[in-house]
Amino acid sequence: MLDLVKSSIEAHGGLDRWQRIRKITATMTPDGLALKARGQEAFAKRPTRVTIDTRLQKTTFDPFLAPEQIGIYEPFRTAVESAAGATLEWLDNPRQSFTPNVPWSASQLVYFAGYAMWTYLTLPFSLLTDGVSCEEIEPWHEDGEVWRAIKVRFPASYVTHSTEQVLYFDSNALIRRQDYAVEIAGGGTAAHYSYDHQAFEGLVFPTRRRIYLRGADGQPDRNVILMAADFENFEFVREEQGVPQGWNAVTCD
Repeated sequence: MLDLVKSSIEAHGGLDRWQRIRKITATMTPDGLALKARGQEAFAKRPTRVTIDTRLQKTTFDPFLAPEQIGIYEPFRTAVESAAGATLEWLDNPRQSFTPNVPWSASQLVYFAGYAMWTYLTLPFSLLTDGVSCEEIEPWHEDGEVWRAIKVRFPASYVTHSTEQVLYFDSNALIRRQDYAVEIAGGGTAAHYSYDHQAFEGLVFPTRRRIYLRGADGQPDRNVILMAADFENFEFVREEQGVPQGWNAVTCD
């Protein structure tokens, strides 16, 4: 694998530790003007417990939009359920349902937030997923620092913002920025910054994320925060089953 990817995996807690984790749960407080633009202000500034499965693309939010509601994301189906398990709303093949500049339904919000959280909380480890390819590109200069960068191409089976993205790493090999185009929102370009990295039982995660519009020159427009998310209280479910099927320790080369 690329030396930068290997270094980043070590910096974020190491592959051995990651392979023993099956689920990650954290308290997330979302915010940002994009929620208002999509008609989902109710999601903003309300803490929720987000849980991801590290092996499968599955994310849950509890509560979701209202007390006693749960949002469930999977790549080909999203749903909003009551705490008692009754399905209140669902959407099959959700990625095909988005129309630019049209407010999102609750099920569409689950889809966007679900794949986004899964992507964020599994990087850099999910770069070892089969079909992911990486190449190191020119470094980025940010406030007197030099961040190394890799261009990543994700396979169709990896649901995320866009097929091609760029990750930036500081001198400690921590991910500090992620550039992508939000395909389901008309392809708007974003610069996603990660701050205040902390270790939780040996695994390292940023606890503040801020997403800005990205200009043609790569610079963020810091006057507008499109999305924000603050995290705390990380917890883990472990398993002792070694390298999961579908992961390849020689990808990203």
